[in-house]
Amino acid sequence: MLFKKNIKKVEQRLNEIKKSNNKAQSKKDFEQIMWLATSILEKTNEKYPVASGCEHPLVDLVRLVGRKLQTEYLTNLLYQENESDLPDLNYEKVLFNSECTLSKDGESLEDLIKEVSNEDEQRVMLGCDLILPWPWKTQRLIYSMARIGEGRVGKAWRQDRNHWIETWLPMGVSWVRGGNHSITTGIIQGKGSITPTVINDISPVYDYIYCDGVNFYRIEDGAIISEVKNVEFAAIFEIGRLMHENSICY
Repeated sequence: MLFKKNIKKVEQRLNEIKKSNNKAQSKKDFEQIMWLATSILEKTNEKYPVASGCEHPLVDLVRLVGRKLQTEYLTNLLYQENESDLPDLNYEKVLFNSECTLSKDGESLEDLIKEVSNEDEQRVMLGCDLILPWPWKTQRLIYSMARIGEGRVGKAWRQDRNHWIETWLPMGVSWVRGGNHSITTGIIQGKGSITPTVINDISPVYDYIYCDGVNFYRIEDGAIISEVKNVEFAAIFEIGRLMHENSICY
């Protein structure tokens, strides 16, 4: 019995060490990405100004940082016979729970974000922008890829009523709420564009929380609201702060 207790203590200690090492690596990766972001911002401001009306290089960086997770989801069904073994992809999976209180008054992210009118019908480009679909059913992906495309029975990719995306400013991240498999096909082909169903500006959230690569903290009292779930999206969140503070937007 004593031997089993000792083994359990050793295993517990090893798990603690592993968790600590993972946090240290997360912080290191986060800081490297943020160093890259601040360096790009400084270089652009000092030597390579962006012409009016053109995209800032930080928009490109957001696309780059988000590619790892996007690719993981796009390629998952290559190895699954029936359905994805990944969870539905939304901000709660990679940032923090929607029920997390970001202020002492109990406000959540959904209370603070601000919906933006899309009078100019801004479109998100499948070939380059950071769009995050969750293709979950193998047969549906087969159907979409077999039909959609120039010269195929479904014709070239085009938006339809089934496509529903929510785009976040200032970063330019788009969460897919409908049309996951056909949107995946458009991303693979690098063709097509979508008018977002909803555009939300999350800039007000930056007055309430911040992230250091290990945890998200409430600014008012320093309380931890969530551990970092995905280091790349923790960095994207803080790149959004840089964009907001410097009047840069997707």
